[in-house]
This record gives sequence, structure tokens and C-alpha cells, in this order.
Amino acid sequence: MAQVASRRRDRQVVRILGILETLLEGGRPTVYQLAARFKTRRETIYRDLLALQDIGYPIEGDEQGRLSRPRLAPSLRPALPPVVLTRQELAALIWSVRRGAGRQPFRGALQTAVPKLQGLVLGADGHIALALEGALEGWERGVKDYAGAEPTILRVVQAIVERRRLLVACARARAAATVPLLWVQGGLYAVGRVPAYENLVTLAVDRIRSVTPTDEPFTEATGFDPKRYEAEAFGVVWERPMTVVLRFRADQAPYVREREWHPTQRFRPRADGRLEMTFRAGGLFEITRWVLGWGAGVEVVRPARLRREVARLRRAAAGQYR
Repeated sequence: MAQVASRRRDRQVVRILGILETLLEGGRPTVYQLAARFKTRRETIYRDLLALQDIGYPIEGDEQGRLSRPRLAPSLRPALPPVVLTRQELAALIWSVRRGAGRQPFRGALQTAVPKLQGLVLGADGHIALALEGALEGWERGVKDYAGAEPTILRVVQAIVERRRLLVACARARAAATVPLLWVQGGLYAVGRVPAYENLVTLAVDRIRSVTPTDEPFTEATGFDPKRYEAEAFGVVWERPMTVVLRFRADQAPYVREREWHPTQRFRPRADGRLEMTFRAGGLFEITRWVLGWGAGVEVVRPARLRREVARLRRAAAGQYR
């Protein structure tokens, strides 16, 4: 069913772009002519015209307002910008929309923005870029639902831009300032400082219950560097980095080598076929969880505390299945 719905949506996008291209060129086709061109019913063309109106293109009809011979409002066409997107740029934008998780923030807005962007690249280039819309499918698992979080995200972003403090009521903490939002492994986080504590706190945006902007300005936390955060954290938890050495079984080595798990990773093949991986990062819990995902295909060489923690959790898990 999902594939059928996707194909139906792709056909609709093709129709809408075809109608828009005709109207931008000054054409005045009738609804009957458009229905014949796209091999569909008049009712479908009317819905497509309403969809164009919904995304911001003013469609006019005849003197009685009927859309039987639609056209773009005369005031719109001279003001339209020239083609500003190349085929590659448009394809990159569509790729970003299509590869995003179904519940990522502003997913709905991205879907309505695509036809507007495609309207800026008419002709063959626009249609080739459009092919990505029907040629790319995919999914993610374990994603968070940000469907209702857009207003909160916008308030946080506005406060960051205006450099104003925020009072944030979260499920687990209260923060009084914020610095850049972080999108890490399918989750959106606000890094802020709580006055009662010295360290920065990382708040999951989906757990924020309320956001109240204040008139008090903030200065960026000293010592916070997003690039350093990215380089030193394995996931979203920022802890003192440690050097991690892992040995992967020979049959797992190709799958480990083909991805970047951390920017500092280095690989060294061993004579027995195993692959040794070394990286430097913080976040004991997140590293442990990732190592456990490889099952018996990996051995922790060091540090000792990571080796002990993995061994402890494996024993505990084995005990559940006795």
C-alpha cells in the first residue's frame, strides 16, 4: 500500500509541475486539455490547481472565477525570479527531503516546498531532478516523532539567533540558557547551561514541555566548541574522551571497515584475519551499547572499564535466557 501511495504522489507531483510550467510560460489551456494531456479526469486537475494555490501560486479563472481556463495572476509572472537552481542543486534538495525520516522536524513543510523549488527549474533539467522523487525510497528505525515539536524548535532557534536566555521546562531538567541545537543520530538536542550546575546539560527537544523566552541576553558558554563536541563524543553524551581498541572477527571486518563510526577511527588488519579498530571518544554508555550490538563478533581490548562493563552486561543478558 505504501508503494502504491508513493507512486500516486509521484504522478501528482509530475502533473502539478507540468501544469505550473505551462502556466509560467503564459499558456491558457482548458481543464479539458490538461486532463487529456495527463490522461486523468477533470476533477483531478481541479485538485492539482487547488494544490498549487495552497503552496502559494495564485491561480485565476475567468470573469466568473471559474477555473475551467486557469492562469497565473498577471502580477506574479514578472516578479518570478530567474532560474537560480541547477539540476544538481535541485536534486540535492530533493534527495535531502526524500532521505529524511518520516517524523523528522518540518517534514510536512519540506514536502510542500519541493514543488515550489522544482518550479524554479523548468524543462529537462527540472524533470531529471524530479526523477529522484520516484526513484529513491528508504526508511529509518528507532526515529523520534517530532510532529508536534516544530513550534518549540522555532522558539529555541529564535532565542539562539537573538541571543536571549530561555527558561526550558524539560522532563528531566530545567535550563536557563541554550547554545546551538544538535542533530545527532536521528535525535535533536539543545545544549544549555543550568545555573545551579557548572557543566553543560544536553536536553532532548522532544522532552521539552515548555519554552519561555526572556529579555535577558546570554553569552555563549566558554569552552563549548561544536566541532570539538563532534570530534570527542561518540554520540550525544559529552564525556572525557578515552582511547578505545576493539578487535572484530574476520567475517565482520568488511562491514566495520565500510562505514565511519567516529571521525578518529583507524583500522589495522591482523595476521589472523581480525580487524583492529582504534578511536578516541567519550560516552561510556553509548559506546557500550554500540559494542554490544556486534554480539560475539567483537572483543574489547581496552580501556579496562569498557571491557568490564561489556562483560558484565553480557553475563547479565545471558542470565535472562537460562
